[in-house]
Amino acid sequence: MKINKIKSNAKLNLALNITGKKKVLHKIESIISFIDLHDVISINQHNGKKHHISFYGKFSKNIGKKNTIQKLFQILDKENLLKNKKFKVKIKKLIPQEAGLGGGSMNAASVFNYLVKKKIINPNHQKTRSICDLVGSDVILGTISSSCVLSSGGRIKKIYNIPKYYSTLVKPDFGCSTKKIYSAVRKYTKSKYNKPKKHV
Repeated sequence: MKINKIKSNAKLNLALNITGKKKVLHKIESIISFIDLHDVISINQHNGKKHHISFYGKFSKNIGKKNTIQKLFQILDKENLLKNKKFKVKIKKLIPQEAGLGGGSMNAASVFNYLVKKKIINPNHQKTRSICDLVGSDVILGTISSSCVLSSGGRIKKIYNIPKYYSTLVKPDFGCSTKKIYSAVRKYTKSKYNKPKKHV
């Protein structure tokens, strides 16, 4: 069967405010943009009984069987949205892990977008949101792929006419645990980015 290749772009947090904390997760407010750096995903339907997901490339080390794409397929299978169709997915990892660039989340979002575009699944807005939230809190951003403000509770406000920025990324030879970083937060800031009016 034909193998389709899709780009999975990294996201960049241009600003991040931590406005409080829920029982488990922190409340955040972040300005999100997307950059040219991307993973390359090869995907095709196959006749096997299981989905096959594999990773290769510079930043593929230590990605286990429990990954965002596997989680996405488990949810879609449970909801019977794939109608027993199985897929082979191979991802060339060019986005560093533990770098705050959302590589894994955007991979899942890109596969989800592909399935919708090819009319393999046809979820409404509410179902899309529900599936994305089950995979990961920022996966929904990849289904929009537009500059926006992400607020607590998953509210998204698109930003229009945003200036273009040139970004320089510097990746040290170590990663940062998101959980560990948030655990060190002791002070909160007030919400600042309320100008965008378009909610998604």
